[in-house]
Amino acid sequence: MKHHGGMFPKVAKLFSSSEVIDQFEFIKRLEDGQFKVVSFDVFDTLVARFISSPEDIFYLLEKRARDDLGVRLPIAAMRGDAIRKIRNFASQEEPTNKEVSSSEVYKYIELHYAVDRRLCEALHHLERQIELELSTPRPAGLKLFQAAVKSRAMVIITSDTYYDEEHLKLVLEKCGVVGYHRLFVSSAGQRTKSAGTIFPAIFAQLATHIPALRPHDICHIGDNETNDVANPKSAGWQVYHLPNPIDRLKHHPLYGRNGFDRLSKFPAPFRMIVAALAYKMFEEPEADLHEKSLFGGDAYNIGFMAAGVLNLGLAHWVAREVRMRKSLGPINIVHFLARDGFLPIRFFNEVSRLTSLDVKSNYLVASRRVLYPAQIDSATDIITAALKHPIKPHQPVEALYKTRMSWSSTAKVVLAEFNDRRLSTKERHKESYLSAVAAHGQEVVDEAEAAKQRLRQVYGPDIDRDDAIFFDLGYHGTTQKLFSKLFDRDYDFLYVLAEPSLLQVTEERGRFSSFLSVPTGSYVRKPVVTAVVEAMICASGPSAVGVSIENGKTKVEYETQPGWGAAGVLTLNEIHEGALDFLDWMLVGFGNNLRYFALEPALAYFFVNLLLRNGTAEDRQVFSSIVYDNSITGEIDSLASKRYWLSKQ
Repeated sequence: MKHHGGMFPKVAKLFSSSEVIDQFEFIKRLEDGQFKVVSFDVFDTLVARFISSPEDIFYLLEKRARDDLGVRLPIAAMRGDAIRKIRNFASQEEPTNKEVSSSEVYKYIELHYAVDRRLCEALHHLERQIELELSTPRPAGLKLFQAAVKSRAMVIITSDTYYDEEHLKLVLEKCGVVGYHRLFVSSAGQRTKSAGTIFPAIFAQLATHIPALRPHDICHIGDNETNDVANPKSAGWQVYHLPNPIDRLKHHPLYGRNGFDRLSKFPAPFRMIVAALAYKMFEEPEADLHEKSLFGGDAYNIGFMAAGVLNLGLAHWVAREVRMRKSLGPINIVHFLARDGFLPIRFFNEVSRLTSLDVKSNYLVASRRVLYPAQIDSATDIITAALKHPIKPHQPVEALYKTRMSWSSTAKVVLAEFNDRRLSTKERHKESYLSAVAAHGQEVVDEAEAAKQRLRQVYGPDIDRDDAIFFDLGYHGTTQKLFSKLFDRDYDFLYVLAEPSLLQVTEERGRFSSFLSVPTGSYVRKPVVTAVVEAMICASGPSAVGVSIENGKTKVEYETQPGWGAAGVLTLNEIHEGALDFLDWMLVGFGNNLRYFALEPALAYFFVNLLLRNGTAEDRQVFSSIVYDNSITGEIDSLASKRYWLSKQ
């Protein structure tokens, strides 16, 4: 774990209530041949699935049944009801043997819900296919398995599952679990780990093949404290508990405080995202966990959890908005404006592919400084240049030229004539400079027209069309108004957030939709959204300050320094690395099923909100090197400033 600024967070090891053996010590016991038989649980021990409960698979089954089979039935509810009813019937017949098979479950669905037999067979096959797709190796479990295989012990698999042996073998093979001797499945033997009846039954079978075998010669390894620890212990077996990452998350001090103890009440996509985060962050049984923060003062963790989930939800929202607009008219390209579209376009490209959204994407380099000439139509526009985007009092006269008038050679001459006053921060000097430039009104307006023509040459091929839509951070919607004014078109924009002033855009220049809506009240605060959230989507490189055409090719001029500060760039890159790794992690865990992970904006924002409201001093320290530097308004501040955080710590 990385620690910033020399600050080492206080950590706590979160263990189960059972006795914990050091993993390295236990591996040594395996290698020394202390056990004649080593038994492994399957799911959450050798095989990871990023789900919080089987109901999550039923959710995906319903979605896939609609898309793959053309079936529109409440499959998730039917499947969940069927397994509960069948298990209840089985327990009434024989209280100690509650497990049933998935074949029995679908037979119940066929008879009870009057579903065609062939359709039930197709659904059964599809469920097994999804289960296989979601199965990935659990590294901590495989490490123990490989040590057991190398020892002289007999290695067996012991699983409580309604799937049959054939399917379980496919799951194990996919996850690299090969070389075991026997496979015991509760659905086949009608004995279960949950009731504790499977362990004596397995011992009886093994004792006929292994001379002088005693229960204590067998060690069972699993994640569940009852099924894999308490019950095999009661049968006289030795045990090793490999904690489930989701259970470790549940032991975290922040878990109940932030509603995770009611995880089953959240929508299935969010539940599975939480499971995926747990398997990434809490996989290793020896890992240290920060006792007050899920992020542990680590930029990568912040990127993985907060920025990753935010960008995934944002990408699904953009795809949904584009699809809706495509139903109303042609939309063939989405322009993600630099620099705010840096991470969103990467997430969108994956979501677009997964959802078969037939549109192109483009990372369009633009900025308010580049487009500023589009605002100048008269001398009045020159004089009011500092009013449209109020400039901070500490900014000198020269800043007005650099951020608003650098495209004008006349404005440059006037600035030079100001001598030392160009560095003055006095308001009267700023006003007199703009007045002096406005005194050359016609010259400057002509220069503005020439600059507009260059802008049309640069951007026209990409955006002077009816089938384009744009993505941007939002705030005041200046870029939307400038592009619309430049090409005399009404453009649709998709924003992360909308300031109240953006409502004017609808009346003036095109429509917009906002992901986080208007940031007022207790939901989010303006400084938070324009700074911390911006850092979670925005490129770390410098912003464009001008564009031109040279030899028929576009040339972009950039700031000499990135707006985040030199050290801040390194931290941002860590955050972005974490976010992109989150996307890769989700693709590994869910594959094409990730197309069903649309989130409500509040849930996509959940971990960002958790960071801002419960962020520790170590979490804020991560942002201390990042400088929010708005060259247009002159706002400069470290993102560690308390005004950007909702935490009281």
